[in-house]
Amino acid sequence: MPDYIQTGLSTFKDLFTWLSDRSKSKDITKNAILREIRDNLKMLEHRNQEGVNITALINGLSANAIAEAYVNNYKFNTLKEGPKQLAKQLIFNKRQEKYIGWDAERFVYSIEGKIKDLKNIPVLFADLSKAPVNITVRLDNLYYQLLLFAIFLHNKQ
Repeated sequence: MPDYIQTGLSTFKDLFTWLSDRSKSKDITKNAILREIRDNLKMLEHRNQEGVNITALINGLSANAIAEAYVNNYKFNTLKEGPKQLAKQLIFNKRQEKYIGWDAERFVYSIEGKIKDLKNIPVLFADLSKAPVNITVRLDNLYYQLLLFAIFLHNKQ
């Protein structure tokens, strides 16, 4: 994990612990979304390991809490305490610079779209090795976007 001294995070375990702790509030929708982010991150940690069943990994990803939040007209920006837009100092990779200025609502919308797109690939292509899309890159993009979003939510500056 990159150096996030200013956020108080040093390991993924710290981030997972924080997501678990924050998902125990009175806001049921917020709890479900944070648990879903945590669970998706944990699933995606295994995305590049040899022998991983990519279809099972994709099927294990979930956007149900996000979909339910949309039904309930949830205000996703309430997930974030402190500044409501991603600051440049949280970027640890040049390809993430496009996220500068994003708020929680925009992150959630993008994450949900990426998960839905990934879930459609095994439905459309029986043999994923012959699918005309780079699934590895899509899984990496989702993982790093989820990670950046979790760090954004954690950072109160």
